[in-house]
Amino acid sequence: MRLASPILIFLFATACGAQSDNDDEHFVECNDYHSTGSVHSFEVETLTGERRNLTHYAGKVLLMMNVATFCGYTQQYLDFNDLISRNPGAQIVAFPCNQFLLQEPAKNREILNGLKYVRPGNNWSPNNDVHILGKLEVNGANESPLYTFLKKSCKPTVDIVGQKSNMFWDPIKSTDVTWNFEKFLVDKHGRPRYRFHPAAWQQGKLVEKYIKSLLTED
Repeated sequence: MRLASPILIFLFATACGAQSDNDDEHFVECNDYHSTGSVHSFEVETLTGERRNLTHYAGKVLLMMNVATFCGYTQQYLDFNDLISRNPGAQIVAFPCNQFLLQEPAKNREILNGLKYVRPGNNWSPNNDVHILGKLEVNGANESPLYTFLKKSCKPTVDIVGQKSNMFWDPIKSTDVTWNFEKFLVDKHGRPRYRFHPAAWQQGKLVEKYIKSLLTED
């Protein structure tokens, strides 16, 4: 796998960490979830090119997010396995995305090696309940229908999306995903229930209490 130069890695990795990782105010409860539909109606691509219907995850609480290897928030990967292991019945579904300052330039076949050997590195790999699927677009004219649905179901966590020079899509809308590692928490029926700003994390603790609440629901 051809790796980015150290200078590029530094630029990519530092560009998206402007907000505090302790920002617990930037999350919202989604719209009337009884009438929003379900993520189980959608199909996505895996890293190996197969199509996967999201009914595959029916009955599970899902933490869905767009991710990138060269982002300041990439260190959140280190919390994924422990977070999910502490909460049986919950799973992470992550989609690499290259729309924010081109922070995920790798091809699908390269992404797991990038995570293992580059960032976060140190032989990191996802456990069986952390699913890294194929690259997609979360905003713009070519955005995944899944993300059109998620954004329609949950209002944005902040009023301003960001700087246009950092955004590689068009048109830009007020409901757009703001950066890599923005998260949607989905209940067992596939209904979006919460939307979290990328900085609302604290090693997963800010999200975990809502995961636990959804796990108690039928």
